[in-house]
Amino acid sequence: MHQSHTKPETVTGQEPPLSLRDADVAISEKKRLIADNTIKNYVILAMGTGLIPSSLVDIVAITALEVKMIGDLARIYDFPIPHRLVRYKILISLLGSLGPVYLSVKMHAALKSVPLIGHAVYVGMLSITGGVAMYAVGKTFQRHYESGGTFLSSENSVLKNFFQEKYQEGKKVVPGYARPAAV
Repeated sequence: MHQSHTKPETVTGQEPPLSLRDADVAISEKKRLIADNTIKNYVILAMGTGLIPSSLVDIVAITALEVKMIGDLARIYDFPIPHRLVRYKILISLLGSLGPVYLSVKMHAALKSVPLIGHAVYVGMLSITGGVAMYAVGKTFQRHYESGGTFLSSENSVLKNFFQEKYQEGKKVVPGYARPAAV
């Protein structure tokens, strides 16, 4: 015999209120969706910085976007904006970008020598690389906030592995952000 699966009703004929756990899950899913969209928007902005002709200015722009994204993610998850953490992030980003700037200048010079398509290939590579880095940073801070603010205090190897995992994931996801939406 077929049994009807209906939701229990209260005396007033309305559904009973969500349990606290269900409400927490709904809130955390909503925050995760908002955070995912925030990260995606910043990834797209970071990809746009690849159009900046100067590698150094591009890196400064991406760093500024990362700092803004970290603050926006903190607000989504109701955390205070991590000023000290942001300062460390800026310092690490700038110091870590010295090598890529040098390589980027050398690569740009080499690619510029390829007639017609060299510069376009360089800009495309720089755009994707900036977007992938933004994705990995965003996902790392999203994990930090979702863990209650404890993830960044994990072992360095755990952070490094998580960041690398998200960087690799970003290499697959981010190029799709560059494609226009199908109509």
